[in-house]
Amino acid sequence: MTLSRNLVAASLTPVTALHQAVRPGIRVLMYHRVSVQPAGDQLTVAPALFTRQMDILARSCRVVSLDQAVTELHQERVQPAVAITFDDGYRDFLTQALPVLRRFGLPATIFVTTRFSDQTAAHPRYPNTDDRLHLDWSELRELAASQDITIGSHTVSHPFLPALERAASWQEIADSRRLLQDRLDLPIDFFCYPSGGHGPREVDHVAKAGFRAAVTTAPGLNRNLHRPFELTRTEITHKDGELAFRMKLAGGFDPLHALLRFVRANSRPSAS
Repeated sequence: MTLSRNLVAASLTPVTALHQAVRPGIRVLMYHRVSVQPAGDQLTVAPALFTRQMDILARSCRVVSLDQAVTELHQERVQPAVAITFDDGYRDFLTQALPVLRRFGLPATIFVTTRFSDQTAAHPRYPNTDDRLHLDWSELRELAASQDITIGSHTVSHPFLPALERAASWQEIADSRRLLQDRLDLPIDFFCYPSGGHGPREVDHVAKAGFRAAVTTAPGLNRNLHRPFELTRTEITHKDGELAFRMKLAGGFDPLHALLRFVRANSRPSAS
């Protein structure tokens, strides 16, 4: 399956790269963990692979913060750029990803779930970890004090927001921003929908809660800020070697990801 997808992406890349050259935009990359464990987990990128990817970015792309990306998307003609984001607030961001980012001088945004930071809950994807899974508040304050790292909100408890009642959805979104601002003593401008789950209700809640922009898991290039609370991202996985990574930067996987997202959306049972 991986080989066939790479071959399809390779055949599409010349077309998507040309389209990006004609209509440039900002590509937001989506990472989760950078670690040697657990082996084979799609969302865990090995440190050596992450280092090669950041080297490619530093050598071939203009990398901007998410804050700068949103500012530039207000402009009529956007210059090509890449922004780097991480979901869930894993501690290996501090121990594995951050030294590499700073080695290459690259900014990043990390989206935090407040109960994970409280250490009262953890992402259920990794139930058997021996080490502390998520960043705590002292580590987040250290990161927030730096110029190159932006802290964003990823709700209070990481639920699938469309499955919640309206009041609960609002609380997950608004309370997470309030808690982060209280604990870190800085504005929290950016939001990330857990598992990409959102609809018009969630978009409205994010806007009313005072966020400046929000990111999704929908694929593609951002060329304007017409939908500031539905910015697209490109997921990076454990299998993205140099060639696949370069094709993702060039948009070669965008049509495949869009098709996969459509299939998943139409096969998921509707929430009650």
